Amino acid sequence: MLTNQEAKEIIKSTVKQSIIDFAQRSLNKKAKFQILDLIIPKERKIRSIVGGLETSLGTTLWEPLAKALASKNGFEVINKNLESPVNMPSNLSNTLQNIIDERKRNSRVYNAISSRDEIKRVCQSFLTRPIDSFESAPKGFGVDIWLKKDNVNYFFDTKTVQPNIGNYSKFVEQILNWYAFFYSRFPDQRAEARIVFPYNPHNKVFWDKTMGKGKPLERDNEGWVENQFWNFCSGLEDTYSLIVESFTELRESKELEADLDKILS
Repeated sequence: MLTNQEAKEIIKSTVKQSIIDFAQRSLNKKAKFQILDLIIPKERKIRSIVGGLETSLGTTLWEPLAKALASKNGFEVINKNLESPVNMPSNLSNTLQNIIDERKRNSRVYNAISSRDEIKRVCQSFLTRPIDSFESAPKGFGVDIWLKKDNVNYFFDTKTVQPNIGNYSKFVEQILNWYAFFYSRFPDQRAEARIVFPYNPHNKVFWDKTMGKGKPLERDNEGWVENQFWNFCSGLEDTYSLIVESFTELRESKELEADLDKILS
């Protein structure tokens, strides 16, 4: 089991390497000339890197950090994506769409658990009549993080901590499609899926402050905030505080700053 200090070392090394790798990729791209390049070229590069990092925190930072912590906590990290049936059978397609419609209407016909269980039930017919053709999942339905432990598959996607109200319906649709993709191929296995908000930007409970209280996404069973996710990955308590401490120590040590200066010079 990880200790707090071991976790902090993993966090610092992962964060540092992720940011350096992103900066190098960003600078390797051929940028369009802007007049400010003649006056403050270094500052322009920094702005470009920071702006790009802000919009890609999920794949650039949170995803590798979650995988690094989970791999030290007994999880198998599966570095591939779910695939969808080339032609989804009509019974599954109709069930999936019906559940999505009911969930978006907040009709209470289905909740997070019954939605998943009904999709899995319909997929049991594929045990005797397997689907033989799969393809890459449609754009927008990918899985950022796929972990496995104790014969349970866990699917996660990290999201901006301040989503628009319409995004929550899309999140529910994303999760339900994950279940349909997975159980159509592995009807006898187990899966759990969550949308992850890596930190809470509010001084109050995240769900009380977010748009529409997150509906139709169901808190806890479909949406995790901050330590719900990080503690799950690490097996430790209050892992988010370790992340904050690690960020602070990286800043104070100036080691990341020194490495970035070398890249920018």
